[in-house]
Amino acid sequence: MVHIDTDTTTKPTVVRLLVQGQLDLTAAGAFGEALMGAMRLGSSVELDLAQVDFIDGCGLSLLLNGTSRARRAGRELAISSASACVCRLIELTDTAKRLPPLLIEAQGSARTDERVAGGAIETRRAHAFGA
Repeated sequence: MVHIDTDTTTKPTVVRLLVQGQLDLTAAGAFGEALMGAMRLGSSVELDLAQVDFIDGCGLSLLLNGTSRARRAGRELAISSASACVCRLIELTDTAKRLPPLLIEAQGSARTDERVAGGAIETRRAHAFGA
């Protein structure tokens, strides 16, 4: 079961979704509704995945589809933190470059990645997977 809270008080221009529990097929409806609602409220959305205790391929697909939705809607989407199981699945599937940037350290270690996006260098902080 998944529980999603919306926080708009921490940063006034950012809608933060706090995701707790299992991010899998049973979370699809709730996650989709929460993400669409967040995109209607603000131009930037942050996903806090630190309290996700289970994620499978369906959950990863939700994150990838959410990233696509945000881009199509002209919204910025970022991951503010991620649990070890989320980081591990991203590592195993080699999908980090297809997901939004991880803004802060997850599990205590981070590295800075640079990549070219639309002709400009984009710097992002990403979890040092595999540690």
